[in-house]
Order: sequence, then C-alpha cells, then structure tokens
Amino acid sequence: MPEPYRSTPPDHRRLTAAVTDVLRDFVRDRGAEIAGLDAELTPFVDLAEQFLLGGGKRLRPAFCYWGWRGAGGEPGPAALTAAAALELVHACALVHDDVMDDSDTRRGAPSAHRRFAAIGASARGPVAADAFGRGAAVLLGDLFLVWADEMLTSCGLPPDSIARAWPLYARMRSELVAGQYLDLLGSATVPGLSGGAVMERALRVARLKTAGYTVARPLELGGTLAGAPPDLLAAYAAYGGALGEAYQLRDDLLSVCGVPDHTGKPASDDLRAAKPTALVAEALRRLDPAARARARALLAVPERTPDDVETLRRIIVGSGAPAAVEARITTAVDAAIQAVAVAGRTSAGLSDPARAALLELAARAAFRAG
Repeated sequence: MPEPYRSTPPDHRRLTAAVTDVLRDFVRDRGAEIAGLDAELTPFVDLAEQFLLGGGKRLRPAFCYWGWRGAGGEPGPAALTAAAALELVHACALVHDDVMDDSDTRRGAPSAHRRFAAIGASARGPVAADAFGRGAAVLLGDLFLVWADEMLTSCGLPPDSIARAWPLYARMRSELVAGQYLDLLGSATVPGLSGGAVMERALRVARLKTAGYTVARPLELGGTLAGAPPDLLAAYAAYGGALGEAYQLRDDLLSVCGVPDHTGKPASDDLRAAKPTALVAEALRRLDPAARARARALLAVPERTPDDVETLRRIIVGSGAPAAVEARITTAVDAAIQAVAVAGRTSAGLSDPARAALLELAARAAFRAG
C-alpha cells in the first residue's frame, strides 16, 4: 500500500463479512418467497444468491457505513443493513453492464447472462438460449434493484432518517442510469473525437457512472441518514468525487493492462467495445500522427477481432498513456486525502475511526490495496 495513505485502519474484513451476512440472510428469505411461487423459479433464485454472494469488495456499503459513523452515527444492525442495500444496487448495475458489454465473465466466473443461457440451452438451441440468457439477466438486475429499495426502507432506522436520505438515493440511481447510457453511447462516437474531447467525455461518464454511486453518493447517503451538517456533506462530496474518479481510472487501466486471473474479467473488454476511456484519450494525445491514425481506424471498425484488440493494446501501452493515467490517479487520491482533512475541521468533526477508514478506503479503491 502506498505510504501516504497508510493509516491504522478499522477491520475492513470484519465489515465486509458482516455485510455479506446481511445480504445472505436477506436474499435467502426473499428468494424463498419467490421460489415458493413456482418450482421453475428455483434456478433463478439460486443464481441470484450465487451472484450476490460470489465475491466483491463491498466498497459501496463500506463508504455508506463510514459516512454514517463519520457523522456521529452509532454502529448497529440497522445502519449495516442500510449500507448493505447499496451492494444490491451494485449487483443490478453489474448484471446489466455485462449484458450491454456482452461480457463472458464476472469475478472469475461466467457472467449472469451466460449462466442463464446455459440453463436455456438444452431446450432452446444456442441462438434462442443467448436471447433467453440476456432477458433473464435483465430481470435479475431488476430484482436486485427492487430488493435494494426494500432493504433500505426496512433497515430499521427511523422513518424520518429514511425520508431525509431517499431523494439522494433516488438521485444516485438516476445518475447511474445516465452514466451507463453515456458509456453505451460513447463507443459509437469515440473514433471521431479529439483526445481532449474523449478525455472530457470519459471523466463525465466516470463522475456519473462510477464516482457517484461508488464513493460520493454512498458516503453522503450514510451521512444524511445520520443527520450530517452541510459542511461535512460537502467534504464527503469532495472526497467522493476525487476518489471516484481515481477508482474509474484504475478500472480503465485494469481493463487494458490487468491480469484476468486477478481482475476476474477478460482483458481489453473496453478496447473490444471501443469505449472512450481516459486511457484511450491519453493515448490519442500522445501518439504520433501515423499511430494515431492506426488507432482511430481500429476504433472505428464495427467489430474488432482479437488481433485488432491486441494491436490497440500495444499501441496504447507504447504511447506512455498508462503512466500518465497512473499519475492522474495519484493526484486524485491526494485531493481525496485533503478532503478528509477538511472533514475533520467541519462543525461535526470526524472521529478517528472514520478518518482512518476513509484513508484506508482510498488506498483500497484507487490502488486496489488490501
């Protein structure tokens, strides 16, 4: 872990395990209700449980929980349940994202639509099975979102706390959809954009799709549930905006330079889809005219072969763009760390455990440390 972000952390493994326990109890109760409607729903429910409990960093619940604690909220099952609801929002986003990107794997296992396609293959044949898989996965994502709403509203916190936080929760979900749409749209527009325009689009999508629902909104949601004053919420927003950008930039790097055995996803998925990421933008800025023209040509073809993707990857890596993006990550995390210091000077202050947690979470999110 980089030294500037090292702190004496709370026990994140314990928090992660506690969130998983809450999710396990909830999905088994609600899943049993659905499976009881018809025996043919059992595989659907089983896959929901496997997907939800099959790994994950639980970062969004962690940010929500420490937003609560940082605003003076006491630890307890109600706050933990409210935080865990955000993992269900995340599960919805992952399932739908994999359908839109046609991704084969997630967390080292087949993606949800691929698993559903396997269920439907014997009776439908491969083409119909793929359509069945995509449709069933959309429904699974919808179910996760329904469950997220139910978990939050029934978490056990006072109704006035839930009512106070609900507009922020609703805004978070709307921003996620908006960012996902722009991400989907971007693949069709990147070949004709300048490097600067690609960067601007990439960072805008990062703010909506990733920074908001990964860091800033969960942190603000936890603070709002606890009745945080405006100056603390503003510090949370500054921390979340900076760290959320760093988190997305790290994803951009891992998508091109990561090892699938470590990331759980195929390498170069973003290049296959011609997504306008910050890494692509940096490469377009740095390449000589001939290499830039070659990269644009590969980004413009309707579908890229594995050889096309590998050529793009080599062009990007050779441009020096990965090091530039790494520097952007460090700058963004430094800004997040400064926001933690500001949070400590707000009217509500910031407890030592919350400060330590936010510093540690910065390293986990941006550098995937711990």
